[in-house]
Amino acid sequence: MKLLFVVYGSLEQISGGYLYDRMVIDYLEDHGVRVELLRLPPCPYPLCPLQNFRAVLRRAFMTAGTYDCILIDELTHPSVFLAVSRRAAAVPVVVLLHHLKARERIGTLQRVFVRAMEARLLGGVDAVIVNSRTTKDTIRHLVRADTAVYVCPPGSDTFAGMPAPLTRDPQIAPESSDPDPVRLLVTGNLIPRKGHDLLMRMLGSLTDLHWELRVVGGIVDRRFKRRVDRLARRAGVRERVRYTGVLAGKALYREYLEADVFVFPSRYEGFGIALAEAVRAGLPFVAFASGAVPEVTGGRGLFAEPGDLRFFQDKLRRLIEDAEYRDHYARLSARLSEILPTWRQTGEAFLKALREIV
Repeated sequence: MKLLFVVYGSLEQISGGYLYDRMVIDYLEDHGVRVELLRLPPCPYPLCPLQNFRAVLRRAFMTAGTYDCILIDELTHPSVFLAVSRRAAAVPVVVLLHHLKARERIGTLQRVFVRAMEARLLGGVDAVIVNSRTTKDTIRHLVRADTAVYVCPPGSDTFAGMPAPLTRDPQIAPESSDPDPVRLLVTGNLIPRKGHDLLMRMLGSLTDLHWELRVVGGIVDRRFKRRVDRLARRAGVRERVRYTGVLAGKALYREYLEADVFVFPSRYEGFGIALAEAVRAGLPFVAFASGAVPEVTGGRGLFAEPGDLRFFQDKLRRLIEDAEYRDHYARLSARLSEILPTWRQTGEAFLKALREIV
């Protein structure tokens, strides 16, 4: 099987979606699928529709028989929605959907245009592969009745094979006259959807407790980063917050292993790979039940309703101040990690779907 995969830029970008893409491609290539990348240059969102008229896209969608299947990362929807609807290729065109942008926190006018472009794309393809049942439900009104939709959840064993034990065996820390601060960890690029601003607001009421926060992720939206910094200063927690920048591999793995509590304040997720990785590492967590996030653990764990800062804050307070409470939820994560999907299972499901489509 030969596959054309349409993406934005380099696959080495650090995000859950690009991690999914890389893991799936590695599995496909290990199992005899030839994957050719069509890398579209990233551009400001309002200008992306102009890319629909690029010659390279016209050649890809007008040439029949060159590939067995064309796979499109839905992130590129504004650059391909017209090209797909005008296609004349005799091969199946499939969308890989991590989440709908129209579900993000964006302006009303922008949402109208985003919905139109995503609907045009999804209404013109032969099949869709999604990362969760929740994501599947969000596109029911956008796809044709005969469009096949396959659910292939992401794996969680990203750090399998690295030297330290992947699943913790947490112990209650002994009494100490000068204990270390409880280390909180949040991962994800700094964009409004990830909710770092909400976290700073909640941490402002926890200054009486002994904690520090590690923020792992790239500064994608500098305006948002300035807002987060202002909130941290107003809350009196700026000196407790450490930004590590983008981390991957062993460096990111070390952050999971050295953390005491994982916080996941995201406003919306099509799945939540970071939460799955934290659970696999045996971390207790508190998260908003936004999008497909509860689906990661089957609803088990500390979940606040979206926007319920008081509940999230109260549970985070108890996780910080009560070692036995942390231990209880760390052990729950250790049990849940045994039922999380692996990347091999993701690849198997993805390849099975492609074979059925082709």
